[in-house]
Formats: sequence, structure tokens, C-alpha cells
Amino acid sequence: RTGSQMKHTNKFLILLGFTSLFIASCHSFEVTPTPPLLDVPTYSLATLNPDGTTTGMNILTYASPVSVQPDRVWAIGLYKGTQAHENFSARKEGVLQMLTESQSSLVQLLGGCSGRDVCKEEECKKLGHEWVSLDESLPHVLPKCSHYLSLILQGDLIDAGSHDIAICRVDSIMVENVETPRDNNLSTALLRKMGIITEQGRVSEPWPVEQPDN
Repeated sequence: RTGSQMKHTNKFLILLGFTSLFIASCHSFEVTPTPPLLDVPTYSLATLNPDGTTTGMNILTYASPVSVQPDRVWAIGLYKGTQAHENFSARKEGVLQMLTESQSSLVQLLGGCSGRDVCKEEECKKLGHEWVSLDESLPHVLPKCSHYLSLILQGDLIDAGSHDIAICRVDSIMVENVETPRDNNLSTALLRKMGIITEQGRVSEPWPVEQPDN
């Protein structure tokens, strides 16, 4: 090779090296302990208590459809040690209620305390959300939810650490006959914006929420 060719080759290699370093710097990664903030629908799971007549109700955000044929199948996450987990494990069924924005005031009650300590049905009634009956064989539900999914457990619960995963067949999907348009579905992003839940998805204040003095 001539000296001129060698000079051009060296310049090309230097340029290629700088380009490689630039590309590598643009595609650097690091491990973070912070999970992404997800915006997902907010649900309430209604289950029958051990007495077979009264209803337990909680807040649930770990819920997703996973199959459509031959049956619609959903997966839900049940927090261990809760009344909802106990009821669903025993009865193997419940009603998943998709909440709307007008029901955001119920999240601290339904998700911030246990039905073992508070009569959630009475407290919901005080807040203007009196529970209603879908069917004698099903737990009571909140009125004016977006949708109601009757779920039946398929197989055993799957141990996933803090939660158990329940794979459920959707027995039926119901909507309430209302003349007024339904409100928008309640999302976790809106609950964070309203300060009702933290970035970790926990209720920001325990129930009962202290009301400021007038």
C-alpha cells in the first residue's frame, strides 16, 4: 500500500472507533430496583364470607385476561393473609367488579382496611354506594360498575410469593341496566394523581380518612 492509502485507512479506523464508542454510549444500561409505573384498571373482588350470606370486598389491580377460547380465562393476584384470599380459596369463586372514576372514594375503604375490622357494607352505604344483589348464589356488588365478571377458579392457586395467582374461567359477564352513560373506568394512574395510592400501589392513608375541621 502507498503512504496515502495507509493514511486514509488509519483515518477510517479512527472514525470507526469513535463511532463504535458513540453507539455503545447511547445503548448503555443499568439495573434499577424501581419497577415501572403501570396504568391499569382498578377492580374490586366481591366474595362470600364463611357464613355464606355476607360479602367481603377488596381492591384488586393484579388482573388480566389470558385466553379467550374455548372459555374466557382471567388471572388474578390474591394477596396472602387477606379476607379476599381466604374467601376465594374456600369458595373458589367471586365477582370481579371493574370500578369507575365515580367510585374512587371507595378505594381507601375497600383497599385500606380489612373486613375483619370494619363493616365495609355499612361504610360504603354511608358514602352513597349501597351494595346490591346480582343473584342469590353470588356475593353482593357495588352498583354502577363498568362490568361484572363472575369468576370460577380452575385448578389450584399458584404460589407467587406475596400473592397467589388464581387462574379463573369467566362464567358470565354482566353490566347494569342504567339509562345514564357509564363513567370512565378507574385507573391506577388517576388514583396516583389524586393522591389516593402511592407509587408503590398502596393506599396512601389508612381508613378512616381524617376529615379536616371546618
